Amino acid sequence: MEKEVKNLLLDLSQLISQKSRIWISPYGVEKILRAIKTTSDQWMIIRISEEPINVVNKTLEILLERKIVKVKNEKIYFTKRGREILKDINLEKIVKPECRKCEGRGINFKFDSKLYSTFLEIQKKRPKPLKKYDQGNVTPQTTIARVLLAMSHGDIENKEILILGAEDDLLGLALALTKKPKKILVLDIDKRLIDFDNYWAEKLKLNLKAEVFDLRRKLPKDLIGKFDVFFTDPSETVQSIKGFILKGIATLKSPGCVGYFGFTFKDSSLKKWYILQKILNNSKVVITEILREFNFYENWPYLEETKSFKESAAEKLPDKTIWYTSNWYRLVTLPGFKRINIDLLKYKGKKFYNDIENSTS
Repeated sequence: MEKEVKNLLLDLSQLISQKSRIWISPYGVEKILRAIKTTSDQWMIIRISEEPINVVNKTLEILLERKIVKVKNEKIYFTKRGREILKDINLEKIVKPECRKCEGRGINFKFDSKLYSTFLEIQKKRPKPLKKYDQGNVTPQTTIARVLLAMSHGDIENKEILILGAEDDLLGLALALTKKPKKILVLDIDKRLIDFDNYWAEKLKLNLKAEVFDLRRKLPKDLIGKFDVFFTDPSETVQSIKGFILKGIATLKSPGCVGYFGFTFKDSSLKKWYILQKILNNSKVVITEILREFNFYENWPYLEETKSFKESAAEKLPDKTIWYTSNWYRLVTLPGFKRINIDLLKYKGKKFYNDIENSTS
């Protein structure tokens, strides 16, 4: 029986890899099956399986064809045959022993604090996410948690900070509200966000300046080697890694400087994680933290237009439950770290916001 189970998982992993064109191991298939046993909500299956959305959708498609699962009332359930297979595999539900108060981040803060309450009111007026820029903002609690985490490391006070894109999270404003950074510069392609930041910076007399900038272009020379800390939350393509993360590293002053960025399992396979790892190693920086599911994203208004929805098994939009999360990296530069600042516009045909693994842009 054990051999049959191994063969089934291997067979499924090979078929899913072939059809999705994204590699998944038998262990990855096992995680998706455990996720289905844990929840019938297709979006939460994606979250807790920690496999790329395209892979999960293709897996559900194959399991439906094989009558291992069924869709009923827009929910995913095992069939009688599926439950029998599950008994043979002897899989348990996925249980996450996380703290509900801090949402598993390990960062606790008072929701009635002046920082949080002020930011909460400001962010209600933020521009809505646009699909053309692959925007999707995190919850206000996430933004403040990012600030408090960086503060606990001493990465904010008297520091010169650069925000590279992703200002739909309004992280630059949240950092400025602490009144601790020496300087904050926000670069983003979306003029709506730049105008929003500059308006509030002037209104509240914050030490923040925001400028429109396309991160596919080379950064101006006067920004290279001028900052202590950078923050970014890139689209998960190799081009975006080069445009956001590598450019962020290029702006750091010296060894010991810091960068923060997000990366998911939803739009990136383990092979892309390996590519990211190699790029960071080649840049001579060290990863000090990868905080699992640190970033919680609000459901973006254009989700129905994305591949993640169009190829979903139940064809149901998510409810208010948070399903899209990402992991939060912290890196530190070592002596001899490399500054790479390249023009990505010349690489025609190379996708900046989208690739085969990305299904939410």
